[in-house]
Amino acid sequence: MLYAVKRLALGIFLIVSASAILLLADRGRAATAGRKVVRVAILQHANTPVLDEGIRGLVDALAARGFHDGDRIAFERFNAQGDMPTGIAIARQVTAGGYDLVITSSTPSMQAVANNNREGKVRHLFTLVADPFASGVGLDRTAPLKHPPHMVGQGSFPPVDKAFELARRMLPGLQRIGVAWNPAETNSLVFVKKAREVAAQMGLTLLEANADNTPAVTDAINSLIGRDAQALWVGGDNTVIAAIDSVIAIARRLGIPVFTILPGAPERGTLFDAGPDFYEVGRQGGFVAADVLEGADMTKIPIRDVLDVVPPYLSVNTTVLKGLKEAWRVPDDVLKAANIVVDDSGIRRKAAPATAKTSAGSQRPLTKKWRVAMIELNRILDVEEAESGVLDGLRESGLVEGRDFDHTIKDAQGDMATVSALVDAAVADRADMLITFSTPTLQAALQRAKRVPIIFNYVSDPIAAGAGVSASSHAPNVAGVYLMGAYDEMLTLLRTYLPRAHVLGTVYVPAEVNMVSQREAMASAARSAGMELRAIAANSTSEVGEAALALVASHVDAICQLPGNLTAAAFASIAQASQRARVPIFGFQTSAARGGAVAVIARDYYDSGREAARLAARVMRGESPAGMPFVGFAETKLIVNLTAARSMAIVSPAAVARADEVIGR
Repeated sequence: MLYAVKRLALGIFLIVSASAILLLADRGRAATAGRKVVRVAILQHANTPVLDEGIRGLVDALAARGFHDGDRIAFERFNAQGDMPTGIAIARQVTAGGYDLVITSSTPSMQAVANNNREGKVRHLFTLVADPFASGVGLDRTAPLKHPPHMVGQGSFPPVDKAFELARRMLPGLQRIGVAWNPAETNSLVFVKKAREVAAQMGLTLLEANADNTPAVTDAINSLIGRDAQALWVGGDNTVIAAIDSVIAIARRLGIPVFTILPGAPERGTLFDAGPDFYEVGRQGGFVAADVLEGADMTKIPIRDVLDVVPPYLSVNTTVLKGLKEAWRVPDDVLKAANIVVDDSGIRRKAAPATAKTSAGSQRPLTKKWRVAMIELNRILDVEEAESGVLDGLRESGLVEGRDFDHTIKDAQGDMATVSALVDAAVADRADMLITFSTPTLQAALQRAKRVPIIFNYVSDPIAAGAGVSASSHAPNVAGVYLMGAYDEMLTLLRTYLPRAHVLGTVYVPAEVNMVSQREAMASAARSAGMELRAIAANSTSEVGEAALALVASHVDAICQLPGNLTAAAFASIAQASQRARVPIFGFQTSAARGGAVAVIARDYYDSGREAARLAARVMRGESPAGMPFVGFAETKLIVNLTAARSMAIVSPAAVARADEVIGR
């Protein structure tokens, strides 16, 4: 009897278990079936390598965020084939309703959709646009958050100046560059205006010819060559890009090189293509699209240029050199820097740099992918070094971008109000971590991101900034690296140049608490060294130059410029006052050495960035920032500018002998 009961109980248990499994499976299928699949229209103006690569990056980024075509998202693609009336007709169709999001690539597509969507019937995201602020669709360059509530996107203005400089390096005698462009394209006009400006600065003549449509491009190119153009430049003109093969064929036949700022097939016949990686530009747009589809408030997403987060791209085709009329040559350092080189052996692609070795434990993927927002007040050389250090440090810590984290870099371009807006936007975008560069960005983050981990860098005094009461007692969501100026070391160095120096001058900004605290620290060091420090305040860029003029008029023996954000951005005006009065400058920031300072003892911003990255990695792996003491970073590098020293008729052999870097040797 007992045996029979046990058999019966086992049978009932198996039946119940199987039923539960089937019920759960059916509920899972029902949940999947009930999940909304969002409809997204992608409007592409034409089939070009740039737009094709950008759209590929966009789709890949959406997939990385879980939006796979046919699963959570359904793409419908439209292509105007370079025809403006067709593009407008498509825009009317996709803005009539029925789509959760419309994504446009290129300026013409962006304008067509924006002009047909003024009532905001559908959300609109644009990407692969050179200068969205010049497109006439209601954007404000001075206010990145001021845009129609239903529209957001990103710009990506390729570096015209770098392309022209590279062409001049390849042919030092270059005088005339030709460009064909369609005046009906807003983006093309923006590029040509920039090219005119760059050409004037470099002493070049820019020859222009208009092409209203693709068939007219051939006549325009022949006209330019007939006017003795030594090279042809292709900017962001969709009409000309669509006819690029014809442009190259004509130029090759006549021995004229073609160069562009829009990378395409490296073997197509251009001498070089110098621009951004448009696949990565598209990826950045894809990440914003994912944010929008996940519910982000579009009104809190700023319009910005993404070239600061997109790697540059350079391809060089040395086989083109053989058929040119003039003696063009590709410098060795250019070949070394190129992503792709085409030569007689074929196409050679640069290998990705090897990452530093890490322990097996640190190589394991994180439990989630972190969204890291890096926020800068302004983008000067020192910040760029720190930024590079952070990114390298994350990789050295065993973190893999795309797997463990994605990052954006937001630059306030020196505007304090924009700093707050960028922090708000990062929080609205659900950033998992903020990495700040400068005291003002740290202060804004402290006030506006109290629940988000903050890792600071490029800060001199976090306590004065309000991050805590001591290095070990601070806000629970904050950790970071701080760097005070090496004042004692600087004053010792200064004596080797100016043994009789007694009165030093500096410009400081009262609104920057880091400069106020550092002014007191340097004044104390000066008193200990038997010197006097005179400090004059400045509250704006124009006042920095006026303060510098007042300093040299007060007969200081040297300017010993404190590290600061506003003074670094306006350092050229300090250097100008120094040159006029023949008063030497000494400083504490790498950028000052390249801007005219005789000598600089700078903290190693790159290595401090790497140290900040190690703290960030610890937080990503689960450690609380509350238990991490602030790290004081003391490593320095000495940079000597011999050109600046000679202009002041001073020299220090001892400084040169121990310098980490010598400029103008």
